[in-house]
This record gives sequence, structure tokens and C-alpha cells, in this order.
Amino acid sequence: MEIETIKKTLEEIGFDEKETQVYLALAKIGETTATKISKETNIERTLVYYIIEKLINKGLVSFKLKNNVKYYSAANPEKILEELKEKELKLKGILPALQTLMKQPYEEEVKVDIYKGVEGMKAVLNDIFKSKERIFLVFGEQGQAQKNYPIIYKQYLKRLERERKKENVLVREDLRGKIEKSKNSFFKYLPKELISPVTVLIYNSKIQVTIWEKPMFNILITSKKVSDSFRSYFNHFWAIAKK
Repeated sequence: MEIETIKKTLEEIGFDEKETQVYLALAKIGETTATKISKETNIERTLVYYIIEKLINKGLVSFKLKNNVKYYSAANPEKILEELKEKELKLKGILPALQTLMKQPYEEEVKVDIYKGVEGMKAVLNDIFKSKERIFLVFGEQGQAQKNYPIIYKQYLKRLERERKKENVLVREDLRGKIEKSKNSFFKYLPKELISPVTVLIYNSKIQVTIWEKPMFNILITSKKVSDSFRSYFNHFWAIAKK
């Protein structure tokens, strides 16, 4: 068999190029020193020591001392086969766990529900109050609910107090004092140009986006990754908003 085929096969099963050179030099020369291996392979002697140490740790090279000089020998090639079988057994041991891991989705599934009109709004509000979240974050309060759906809005404020939940709300500066709130509502104010025409409410791993133009749509997004991103966005503006 040609030496190039042997080299290629050894590299395919895990030897790097220089490990292959050193192991084959040892196989060819027999018991020898690092200096002779360096001459045979044209690999710098310090690097030869490093490579030999790696091969010793794999059980593919052994050594003995003669007059305080280390002489190295290549292990029987069958040792390589034994090592491969050992690796195969280790892989088989973790195979079920790997297969289970591959069955899991890499990315978190994002769920999006769209609710239309007043009944849709009520459904989303019920979901909000069912959650274990104690503090809701509201971005973009412009008084639309108070103006267009006053009964639902008052019910929401009363429910906040009754269920001892709180809301932190970012409101348009020009609406200061014009929007009713509960004793559990905490408002901060931003300039008009920083407030979106939609209202975003963040709770648990969900984001409720309300588009107020009739017939009104409430979009409920369930995703921890997305909700965490919106929460960071809200907290940034909460820190710079005025009381």
C-alpha cells in the first residue's frame, strides 16, 4: 500500500498531519529518540516532543529510559483500531441523548393570535389577568381606550385594583393629566414623537399589540425571546421618561 494512502487514512480517522508524520516515522525507524524523529520528519524538535506527548496520551506511543535518554516506540497499529472502537462505544452511549436533542426545535416557536373588534379586546384582557404577572408594562398610551371604549377601560382599571396588579405606563407628554388611572397605575411621560400610534402591553412571555383603527385589532404574540426584547426596549424608555 502506498504511503500516501496510509497518511490519508490516518488523517481521516483523526490524526493531524504532524501526528501522522511522527507516528509513521516511529513505525519505520523503531525505538528511537526525539532528535532522530525530528531529522526524519523535518519537524522542529520542541514540536516533536509536544506531538509525542499527545500520542502517548492516546496510548499510541510508549517510551523507556536509557542512560537518562528517552527512547520512543510506536504502539502496535491494532491499538489505533482499539481506540476507534472505544470512541464508538462512547458515541453509542450518548447517541440517545443526541437524537433527543435533534428532535427539539432549535428556535423557540413564535405563536401569533389575531383578535378583531371589542370581543377580541375582552378576550385578550382576560388572558392578561389570568397570567401570574404582577406588573404590566404599557407602551404608547394615548387615551384611545378611554375615549372609544370607556366602559371596558373603567372595568380594566377596577380589575387592576381588585386583583392587586400594577401597570407601568409610558404616556404622551401632551396627554398629562387627561388619562384616567387607578391607584395601581404608574405613569411616566415621553414626547409625542417617541410614542407609537399602536399600544403595546407586555406581560409574561407575551406582547399584546393594539391597532386602534376600526374595526380594531389586537395581536397577541407569544415568545419569550420577543417579549424579553420588548421589555428591554420599554425599560430603556422608562428610565429616561419624566414623572
